[in-house]
Amino acid sequence: MISELDFIELNTNFKTNGNCFFRKFILFIIPAILYAVIVLGYLNGIDFNVELHSVILIGLIFLIYINFMKHNAYFSSCKFRKQYINLKKNLQQYINKNALVIDDNVKANASIDNFLHKFTLTLRNKNFSSIASGIFPTLGILGTFISIALSMPDFSSQSTAVLEKEISLLLGGVGTAFYVSIYGIFLSIWWLLFEKLGMTIFEKDIIIIKENTKMFFWNKIDIEEIHFQKSLKNYDTLTSVFSTMDTSKLSKDIDEIINAKIKLFDKMLALEEKAIINANNHLDKREVEQEKFVKSYQKISTDMQILTTNMAQITLSLNSMTTNIQNNEASMNAVSISLNKNVELLNNSLNNISAKNIKIVYDETIKNIENMKMISEVMSSQLNANINHFDENITIKLKNTLEMMDKETSSIVSQIVNLK
Repeated sequence: MISELDFIELNTNFKTNGNCFFRKFILFIIPAILYAVIVLGYLNGIDFNVELHSVILIGLIFLIYINFMKHNAYFSSCKFRKQYINLKKNLQQYINKNALVIDDNVKANASIDNFLHKFTLTLRNKNFSSIASGIFPTLGILGTFISIALSMPDFSSQSTAVLEKEISLLLGGVGTAFYVSIYGIFLSIWWLLFEKLGMTIFEKDIIIIKENTKMFFWNKIDIEEIHFQKSLKNYDTLTSVFSTMDTSKLSKDIDEIINAKIKLFDKMLALEEKAIINANNHLDKREVEQEKFVKSYQKISTDMQILTTNMAQITLSLNSMTTNIQNNEASMNAVSISLNKNVELLNNSLNNISAKNIKIVYDETIKNIENMKMISEVMSSQLNANINHFDENITIKLKNTLEMMDKETSSIVSQIVNLK
């Protein structure tokens, strides 16, 4: 941490003497004397002709100058020196706040220029000081035109004598009007003279402060120097380490490490090659199993087509059997119709019953019954044959199809399990 005792060198070299009132008096006295001469010329105290409007305008410019004097660098540089105690206190706090330790050295990791810039912001208003050198001659020129305008006669007289008098008044007013511009130009020159003088004093004080406090701030050269010293120490340490080591033993250890690395690399290559071979074999096996699966799927598709064909055939057989049953039903209807006719004939014959008629009816009835029996037997045998044939074909085809589907399904399931 930086204490007040560390600023002994700065206290010795930095000048704090000087009277700020005296400097302000110097800035004031000459413009004031010139304005007093103007006033005496107007009061006829001296042989110097000045009009009243010129006295008033010059007085206004002089008052503006008095308000601007506190912002002149010549006066502000004295204020800067008088605030040295406050400057030293703030600088101590600034350094301690930004302290940085590098290699057991404590310095501020900040810029002295930033501190001085912030500290001097309150000494004066730079906006006023920057326009002062331009505003005074501008006010002088403005005052000159105002004086000319005020002293300008109307030239309305027709008399030669009166006209000459008015011209004399105009020339006299114009002559005094230029005093305003001259006074404004003088104030601008006077301001610039002491502005540059004050900036010179201020810059010298800043250089003294920087030179006497540079040991408290890190700079690029100090950091590079410490870095270079650290590098030299590290290099010396590394050299001493290598010098204490046995060169032959080091070479042997390095060779062993290199050989171990080579063996490890060869082993990694062998393992990688083996992994690639296993992967290829696995892929080939998967490809074969996939082909088997595709073939099984194609076979199932073919069997399903066959099953569809068989079902179509079964449907045709059912349609044929239905047709036969319908035909047999028609035959039975014809027999029933014939039987009804015979019964009707029988009823008619009973009305004319006789032994001969009974015998005829009996013979006809026996004949019809035998015909019905024969037709019924034929129809029964055909129906049983169609039913048995249909049941046998359907049963065989369904059995074969189901067995084939069960076999193929089992094969597919086993292949899918193997693929896992």
